[in-house]
Amino acid sequence: MTLARRLADFTAGLDFPALPADVVASVKLRTLDIVGIALAATTAETAPSVLGALEGWGAAGDCTVFGAKRSAAVPLAILANGALAHSLDFDDTHAASITHASAVVVPVALALGEAGGLDGRAVITAAVAGYESIARLGMAASGVFHARGWHATAVCGAFAAALTAGRLERLDAARLTAALGIAGSFASGVLEHLEDGSWVKRVHPGWAGHAGAVAAALARGGFTGPATILDGRFGFYRTFVGAAPDPAPFETLGREWETLAIGYKPYPCCHYNHAYLDCALDLRRAHALGADAIESVECLVPAGQVPIVCEPRAAKVRPRTAYDAQFSLPFSVAAALLDGRVGLDTYAAERLRDPARLALADRVTHTVDPDSLFPRGFPGWVRLRLKDGRTLEARAPDGRGSRARPLPAEVIVEKFRDNAARALPPPRVAEVERAVLALDTVGDVRTLTALWRV
Repeated sequence: MTLARRLADFTAGLDFPALPADVVASVKLRTLDIVGIALAATTAETAPSVLGALEGWGAAGDCTVFGAKRSAAVPLAILANGALAHSLDFDDTHAASITHASAVVVPVALALGEAGGLDGRAVITAAVAGYESIARLGMAASGVFHARGWHATAVCGAFAAALTAGRLERLDAARLTAALGIAGSFASGVLEHLEDGSWVKRVHPGWAGHAGAVAAALARGGFTGPATILDGRFGFYRTFVGAAPDPAPFETLGREWETLAIGYKPYPCCHYNHAYLDCALDLRRAHALGADAIESVECLVPAGQVPIVCEPRAAKVRPRTAYDAQFSLPFSVAAALLDGRVGLDTYAAERLRDPARLALADRVTHTVDPDSLFPRGFPGWVRLRLKDGRTLEARAPDGRGSRARPLPAEVIVEKFRDNAARALPPPRVAEVERAVLALDTVGDVRTLTALWRV
């Protein structure tokens, strides 16, 4: 049996009553997180171009677009909502696959659920298919996509989106397999944005979702695609990473729930930075440090993370854009030590030119950690050398919000409230919160999506 058929059989056989309660609760909380992030993104720099594209095309459709006065057709709503969900780099990450699962899966599930007038249980079930698939697709070549310049979220996301959409389209296993075969020709997304801090990565989850929804729609109509798309001679893995996939992750489908291993983000920046920020903030609090007391900062970094958050050094210590700064370990650690917190305002344009911040970023260096277990976790290790001669050190096996260091649900809910309040009035924020956290009782998803229209 091909890997695509395994994923298709798993998706076709999913049944809401059989889903573990903690998996259902996780999907509801992740949906809330993504809704808040996307709403906050409607007030940020990416939104005018994303929403303007929809306005320029003119046609309305069946689906709500975050922060817009108009609706859009399913694939365009997914494109816009997925881009907004990832625009702040505040969305969750599955560490072993290095994928931003929810930014792909949730917009697809909500759009198809809304378009079909489906209930919340159908949306949750389809989302689980997407979560479990994107995780395994990335795990089958863990860390290799990024090493070759591919964004794993984008290229693996097209397949996960096809399964999420196909489940909501009620496709059988044969047509789900075809949808995956079609999605393989749509999969794309490279990391060249790291060279100039441009925005294109922000749209990757939206494009993956769009591609998967189109693939599922074509398969619904009888269009065919290769069943060997994942493991074939010219299939996804041999083409994208130059090797056969590791089949082991696919063997645990339905027995181990990777949805529960997806880590939340307490900071709006590259997830690789998070454990270092935890360490820096812990040291600052424990020792009441001011920036003027710090001689230098050394971060021990896994080799696989260096090209993303440490190099090229000139761009990391002098970020050209907010997105550059979000992918800069030196700038982010300097900001944490200066401010005692890292939030959306950390990466505001005016802070990129702050002399104190840049001076401290100059003193943040990295050393490759040869013993790191990355990508089985995103660890952090920070050494501060103080001007009085002391050396302080902190280590973390993973960032807060990971499976190893979980955050209470209340913290994620509070994050939602802070984010959503940037776009909606307080009564509406409370209404959205109540409705999303009761998603499994919603009879028609259209009553839910109507809550974030402006």
